[in-house]
This record gives sequence, structure tokens and C-alpha cells, in this order.
Amino acid sequence: MIEWTFSLATGIIALTVTIWYVVRYLLIHDVVYIQGRPRHSWKSSKLLDRGCYCSVCEILLVSTGRFCDSCGVCSHPECIKGAEKLFKCKEKHSKEDRPSRHKWTKGNLPLNRICSACRKDMDAVHGPGLCGFRCIWCQMCVHTACFPRMSEDCDYGEFRDLIIPPNCIDAVRRRGSAKLLLKSIKAAPWPTWKPLIVIANVKSGSSRADDILSVFRGVLNPLQVAEMSRTGPQDALQWVARISPKPCRVLVAGGDGTIGWVMNTLFSMAVESFPEICVLPLGTGNDLSRVLNWGSEAPDTIDPIEFLQQVQRAEVAKLDRWVLEIAGASSRIPLKRLLRRNVFMYNYFSVGVDAQVSLNFHRARESQFYMLSSRLINKMLYLCFGTHQVVVPDCVGLDKELELWLDDEKIELPELQSVVFLNIDSWGAGVKLWEMSRDEDESAVNSFGDGIIEVLGIVSSFHIAQLQVGLSKPIRLGQARTARVRLLKTCPVQVDGEPWEQTPCEIVIKCTDQATVLKRKN
Repeated sequence: MIEWTFSLATGIIALTVTIWYVVRYLLIHDVVYIQGRPRHSWKSSKLLDRGCYCSVCEILLVSTGRFCDSCGVCSHPECIKGAEKLFKCKEKHSKEDRPSRHKWTKGNLPLNRICSACRKDMDAVHGPGLCGFRCIWCQMCVHTACFPRMSEDCDYGEFRDLIIPPNCIDAVRRRGSAKLLLKSIKAAPWPTWKPLIVIANVKSGSSRADDILSVFRGVLNPLQVAEMSRTGPQDALQWVARISPKPCRVLVAGGDGTIGWVMNTLFSMAVESFPEICVLPLGTGNDLSRVLNWGSEAPDTIDPIEFLQQVQRAEVAKLDRWVLEIAGASSRIPLKRLLRRNVFMYNYFSVGVDAQVSLNFHRARESQFYMLSSRLINKMLYLCFGTHQVVVPDCVGLDKELELWLDDEKIELPELQSVVFLNIDSWGAGVKLWEMSRDEDESAVNSFGDGIIEVLGIVSSFHIAQLQVGLSKPIRLGQARTARVRLLKTCPVQVDGEPWEQTPCEIVIKCTDQATVLKRKN
């Protein structure tokens, strides 16, 4: 009797927890399921940042309105069942090998659009209400009166080079599962076709990844817009492997750690043509994004049309990839993806007080009590941990516990608490250390594609605060093609913002490869 009662209680608890997780997932992702499976991907209409009308009853939506981020159909919550019956969502994959046709949705057009038929302003002709039509593939907009004159054939518009057409995707649905099994992707019939795969990390600093994904699903094929799983970007990057040997682009929406994770995974996959990486900054520091001119943070409202135009105009550049060969000791690394002897670096590597601050922050963020994630809260945490290192410094005397060689020449270290190795001249959320350390008559500049690393020293946590506001200069230690560091005691270290405690060892730093990146034109 006692065992039966215990089993019943355990079952009730398990069922309650399961229901709680399901409800929480639905609330977070704002997904509405009809008859057991999602037909449209419903999101809050607040993301559209404009007034919209229900596609079923044609009444103005209020704050509880919904829209499908794939096809643009809008609905009141009580009209969703009707919308599911009346409107077919954007076709994501198809076995039919026929010319593509326009897929029209009525009304709720973007602002400031021109009619593709008569070349007149859409807003000037149409008043309020569900008026006009838009093709959800080529983004062509037409007046209601001009609609009968439109051709049925669709050429996918100005972003045809970025879109994977449905008839190019060979995929099957797994039995008993909502997931698709991607078998192959054939090239689109355009000679300049270079599709864009969008990958977003929901755990990045600003926690806006879900909104970012919704923005791009409406312009691209929803299947080429993916959320990075907890285990990494491998599943999302299978699209790159299927597209190879044709080149493609990858948009990474996340922080510096996410970008490095994606590029390391691509190198491990050994794809024939390395994709061009562009960035949408969602992290706290976003140093690589700053250097590539994609900004210090994502704008509050993202216009997918404008952003994709910037991607098409961006310049191709090479980014050095450095390897840290760690020998002679074990690494106490809290992040599973860094459990190896060789660690790869794209932005910077540092030993000392700045790594200690980053390590304390990461421990706090991984805590079960850390529930609110935003760039402001993250920066406040960094400030608190930085202030703590001013009052109770942990890295005093680092110069006595660290030996440094640059191109086999031993460097005599002054008194300091941190040594920083730079590939890009942006560190600590935008501080240009190498540029700040130059004399006025000096012409040497930092380049992230020259196979040379810049090495600088930082005196204390208070020195970091001075550098942040431009009131001091870092200590210039030199440049090298190969650097060697010998740690004589356990020290905090970090690579591209990913910290750990490193036991005594010897670390050799050398350039091993180059990644292809996109630099936005000013």
C-alpha cells in the first residue's frame, strides 16, 4: 500500500512538472497548436510595430493580436482556427519541379512601399483596412486595383540570391515527429546564388533571438532560419554541408562566444567551401561585431529588408584563426565545448584580472538563481565584479608567475595583473587597446588578417576602468607571429570571453587558419 501510494505521488509530481514545462514553452515561444501540430507560426503582433487588421474578420488588431511570422497572416486569438482553415502558410519544401508562383497575402503591408504595377505610393492610394497584396517570397506589393494585372510567375525578388526555394529542398518528415529530415539541397538556377543560413543563440546576452528569427522567416525560407540548440550549432549547419560545394553565407545572431562556436564547428565539419560569416550582435561585448562594422548591439527594431541589403553589399575579408596549444597541465574548464588541449581564438586571449572578472560573471550567469538576462544587467554584473577586483585583487604579482616569449624572444614584464593577446583591436566591449597604446608618430596598425598578434599588459582592475573611458593607456609588450606563455601557478584565463581556471602549463599561440567574414560597408 505504501509503495502504491508512493508511485502515485511520484506520477502526479512528474505529470505536474511536465505540464508546467509545456505551458512555459508555449508562453515563451508564443506558439499556437491546432489539432496537435503547428500549421502557422503564430507570434505576438507587437513585433510588427505597426497597426494590423485581422485577415479573417478584417477588424483592427489589439494588443493580443497574432501574426504568422512565415506568411504574414494576422488574426485575433479567437479567429486563429478560421485563419488555419482559410490561409495556407508559406510552402517550405516541395518536390514539384515547376516555375515558382507568387504567394499573395492580403493587407497589412510594410510601410513606405511602392506598387510594383503602377509605381505609386501604396499608403497614398489605400486608406485604413485590409487593402493591397504582398508576395511573401519576392516582397512585391500591389494595389488591390492593380492586382488582376500581375503575372503568376515569381522570381523571388531582390533577395533571390539569399533564398533557398522550396523546390530546391529534398526533405521528408520523420514518422511520428514534427521534425524534417533534410536529404539534399540542389542549387537554384541563378549564377550568383549564395544562400543565407540564419542561426540565433537564445542564450545570448540580450535574449532577443526569438524575435530575430521571426523577422527573417518572413523574407527567407523559414527552414533556413534556425535556433542554435543547447548542444551546439551542428544541426543548423547541416544546411551548409548540404549546400556545399556551392558557397553560402551564415548570419550568426549572438555574442562573440556564439560566433566562435559556429566557426569552430564549421572548421571541424571541413566543408568544401567555407561560408561567409556575418554578425547580428546579441551579446554583451560584441567586439568582433564592432570590428566588422555590424554595430555594438542590435537595433530595437530590425528591418529585415534593410539588413539583407547590407549583407549583399558587404565586403569579404579574412579573419585569422589562432590555436592555443596547452601542454603540461590539465584545464579546469566549466564549458564542455572547451574540454580539449587545443583551444581556438579569433578575437583575444588574456591571462589575469580581466579573465577573473569574466570568470566570476560566467559563474553568476550559470547559477540557477540567474533568471533575468539583458545587456544592462550583464554590464552591471561586470561592473560589480570589476569593482570587487579593485578592493580585493586576486591577480597581484602576475608578472612573477608568468613568463612570456614573443617569436622566441623572452620579454621582461613590468608589474601588471593581466596580459592580453589581440587579434582584433576591440576588447572589453569596444576598447581599442592597440590604437590607444600607439605614440602619435607611430604608423603600425592592427589587422585581423595578417597573421600577427598584438600583446599588451594591464596594471589592475582600476586600470581597466580607466581604459574604458580613455583616461589611460595599456602597456605595449610587442607583436609576434608566435607567442609562448608559461604559467607557474593556477591563473584565470579567457578566450573570446569564454573563461576558465588554468593550472600551471605552457601555452603556444600561433596562427593556424583563416575564416571568411563579411564586413559591412559604412
